[in-house]
Amino acid sequence: MGQRHARVLRSLADRFELVAAYDLRDDAPSPPGVDRLAREADAIASADVVVVATPIEAHAGTVARALAAGRHVFVEKPLCATAAEAHRLAAAARGGARLFVGHSERFNPVVRALARLVRGEDVLAMDLRRVGPSKPSGCGVLVNLGVHDLDLAAYLGGGDVTLQAAIGRRAAGRSGEDLAHVLFATAHGAVGHLYVDRTAPAKARSIDLVTERWAYRGDLLAHRLVRAPRAGGVGTDVPLPAEEPLAAQAAALADALNGAPSREIAAGADGARAVALAERAAAQCVARVPALANS
Repeated sequence: MGQRHARVLRSLADRFELVAAYDLRDDAPSPPGVDRLAREADAIASADVVVVATPIEAHAGTVARALAAGRHVFVEKPLCATAAEAHRLAAAARGGARLFVGHSERFNPVVRALARLVRGEDVLAMDLRRVGPSKPSGCGVLVNLGVHDLDLAAYLGGGDVTLQAAIGRRAAGRSGEDLAHVLFATAHGAVGHLYVDRTAPAKARSIDLVTERWAYRGDLLAHRLVRAPRAGGVGTDVPLPAEEPLAAQAAALADALNGAPSREIAAGADGARAVALAERAAAQCVARVPALANS
């Protein structure tokens, strides 16, 4: 992700100047044409904005040090590995240094269109699905991946999310869940379901969302959104924005730092909320279901 962010930032030369790179691993490649620094402290000192795309377990320390140095920070999701760390980081960003989190699914063309279409309407229900093969994470699949969708539930649902129930499965010898089903509700009365599974053989990311008037079905991989009247009728494709999600996110970051309204880009409090929800759901998964040896 660091390489991807570097590519996007360099493509927005009128908004950003990419000044240096630092990597926790000595053997990791640097973005082409960018000075590579030997110490994290040098990287933080050289920039106005620090982009953190390190392993999840390293997020909290780097973000805290950058904020303490007065730097704005953009950190990849999840904000960090635990809710306690996440809340401390969100609180640390209340001064002049600002904290943003890479919940880039907000900039998926499907989600951008949905956010515009459901504005002013009450969302009644939503169903989110994020499955497909991926490497195991010490955090479990909910903190590692499900935070995307828990953030979308609050973002599109128009309010805080309350966990109702969660159940999952994990491989023997692992502390984190490999798949989970989560039931939730939003402050505005929407009910929802999330299915996240890193062991599924085929990749799929989708969202179904229902309002008083419309039923939406979105494919976040194919970038297709279909809208049909709830009262019955033929579904039609919704035109979607063509901008690359990471580029749209970077532009929103620049806008926010320049004082423009920043609802579309996730702030530190949004990232902390998603981690806390994922952590609580993961705890329910571990408490309710024993490990299965054949996973």
